[in-house]
Amino acid sequence: MENVGRKHLDLGSLRDQRAAAILTVVALGVATPLVARLTFPGWVEASTLAQVRLLARLGGLFVLAGAYPAVLVLVRLSLTDVSVYQHRALLRLYPVFCNSFQVLVALDGFLLVVWPERFALPSFWADLLLAVVGVGLVPVVLHHQSWLAGFDPRVVLSARGALEGAGPLLSTRTPLDTLDYRVLQLVAQSGSDVAAVMINDVAIGTRDLNLRLRKLVALGYLDVVDEQHGPQLTLTSLGTDALALPISLFTWQSNDLELLQELASARLALEERQPQKVVVACARCCERLLRGFLAAHEPPVTSVGGKDVSRATLGELVGACRQHGLIGRFEDNIFSALNERRKKIHALQDERPIDDQDAFILYTLTEIAARTLMTQPPRGAAPAAPQYPAGQGPDR
Repeated sequence: MENVGRKHLDLGSLRDQRAAAILTVVALGVATPLVARLTFPGWVEASTLAQVRLLARLGGLFVLAGAYPAVLVLVRLSLTDVSVYQHRALLRLYPVFCNSFQVLVALDGFLLVVWPERFALPSFWADLLLAVVGVGLVPVVLHHQSWLAGFDPRVVLSARGALEGAGPLLSTRTPLDTLDYRVLQLVAQSGSDVAAVMINDVAIGTRDLNLRLRKLVALGYLDVVDEQHGPQLTLTSLGTDALALPISLFTWQSNDLELLQELASARLALEERQPQKVVVACARCCERLLRGFLAAHEPPVTSVGGKDVSRATLGELVGACRQHGLIGRFEDNIFSALNERRKKIHALQDERPIDDQDAFILYTLTEIAARTLMTQPPRGAAPAAPQYPAGQGPDR
């Protein structure tokens, strides 16, 4: 907790090759006023339009290749404080200004070719060098914007190799949590725009976000591809499948994959507006939950109403759990309400059939009951006896 609120200088990011390219461009951009002053004798006798053209180009380079990227570099190195919105605005406006400048440079080149007597500098090589520098410097910064946003593809991809030597996971449960799910949503909504992923509103710090990205890439939920415009984050089929699941599934510490699959199928049926499938899947989830509680009871309950537990109906399972004190009144009411509605899945004459509203309510109640039961120990379990050191007791 001693580092909370303390700012850290991120000099490690300077070891990236992209940082060297950007810093070189910034140095050249910042040096443009000095270049203009040193070459003053060479262009002082040019026409007024040629002087204006030269100063406009050098001024644009000073702003877009020097001053503006310098601010982004300061933010990247944690040498200045900006908000998320200010940082995003800086990154978004920079390409707009650069594109506008490139259009003006193209028009300037057109005028130079059409009317060189009025627009050309006294030296042809000076014009050529100015054109090359004006067109080439700015795209270098644009091509390395991922570094300015704080994204390092090499570090993210290295997590995949580290996982290969770690062996199998200890738990069979999906090793994701709600923040991982939010990061997947962020990548999906950003359209693989690295700047939008790194500068976001989901209240995840840069360090934690990088750790989440490394985890998701290592487990195969995300991938990093090298496109013409730089490294990009993309969703894999496993990642898109995870986004189809309700986020609450990632908060339950359960290794019962069949139960999680039943809950997922109920959610998908709800999205597909198939209310009867929702009720059936929810009933199966509740039955599996209650059977698990009866099996965990000491001694285990193997029969309900003269029949095996595996063949008992939802109503019988609710009655048995109520009898042994395995569920409270809150869960009892939820399971009883769901059981009553499940009985009406086949509507009788003059009876309202199950609709989307019923399915939504039953699914929500199932999630509430499942979350409540999964996050608390069984009510019928015997409490563990306290342990005391040798020669001591509760009265010593």
